[in-house]
Amino acid sequence: MEAIKYILAGYSWAVIGVLLVFLWRIAYFYERTSGQRVGYRFLLLPSLLLAAGAVWYLVCGAEFIGQPGGDLLLFSGGVLLCLFGFRLQELMTGERQ
Repeated sequence: MEAIKYILAGYSWAVIGVLLVFLWRIAYFYERTSGQRVGYRFLLLPSLLLAAGAVWYLVCGAEFIGQPGGDLLLFSGGVLLCLFGFRLQELMTGERQ
């Protein structure tokens, strides 16, 4: 049963990683085609924080909640990812300067 838990957790984080790569490529493409500075390189920080949080839980072997260090990494990575997404959406849907 433990093996299934680790396989599902690894699969889930792989899907999240693929979605992050798609978001990074969208931001990269938009910056190149529009000429507006998006700052797609800043997506690296939330990606690293989320990966560190996932590794924290996989290494500790704990449930998905209850580890303050892992929770803080996942929370901060999620907040930064939301801020990046909102900024990208605002740039892509707002008026061009």
